[in-house]
Order: sequence, then structure tokens, then C-alpha cells
Amino acid sequence: GSVGDTDAIAIAANGVVTFSQAITGQASSALYADLAEIYSTDGVYDPGTVMMVGGEEEMTPASESSSYIAGVISTEPAFLMNNAADGQEIALVGRVPVLVDGEVNKGDAVFAANGGVASKTASGPLVGIALETNSNSGVKSVECLLKV
Repeated sequence: GSVGDTDAIAIAANGVVTFSQAITGQASSALYADLAEIYSTDGVYDPGTVMMVGGEEEMTPASESSSYIAGVISTEPAFLMNNAADGQEIALVGRVPVLVDGEVNKGDAVFAANGGVASKTASGPLVGIALETNSNSGVKSVECLLKV
């Protein structure tokens, strides 16, 4: 359609613009900070859950015995692949909140622990690098740079 074609463009009250046709253009920035893809999961997992390939579906929570990490359940991906697929958004690259158990300092590496969380003292595969310090000894969300 042309620029004035109202069938192709809708603007919601919240300012979200919806296009019914494909858009070709160039993005110079993104509001959010990770690249994610939809994968089927064994259940519905909280944002920040560390995931691996396995289980009944494509993805299941990672553990210390995982060989590899697939990614982390995303909160707000900047770019989402397979967006029409059924499943959850798995962050593959970028900065994302990660469920971390135990104290962590900015710059610490965090590794897969059991139950889909990460810890600086776990012996599983590398998940990422903490971008903030948090002295809470329990499980909490910590912004991390993914290294999966």
C-alpha cells in the first residue's frame, strides 16, 4: 500500500504502531538488550532461568551436569527469531537478567547450578559475567552478559 493506506497501518492508544504488511528498513538501535529465539520448553519457566537442550521438549532447565548451556529465559528481547512459534523466548546473546544463587560481584563469572539457576561457585558450564554486585545470598535476578 501507499503511505496513506489505512488498511496497512494501525496506531493503538498506547502508541504501538502495527503494520499489516512486511516492512523493509534499517534499524540503528534497539530498546532492549538481547537476541532471543522461541523454543518449546518442558514447562513455563521464570525469566532468568538457565536452559539447556533436553527433556521432553526442545529445552529444559540446566544443571551442574549439563554439557552446554542453550541460553536463558528472556524478559524483553531486542530481536526475536521464530516469533510465531510456540514456546518461550530463550536469550542467546546479549545482556539479560539471570537467576543467580549466592553473592556475586560485578565481573564474576557465573556457572550453571542445579534447577536452572547460576552461581559463581557452581561447577556447570559458563553462563555469563555478572554486570552488577548483589550481596543477597539467596536466588535473585542479576543482570549478566551472556557467554553461552
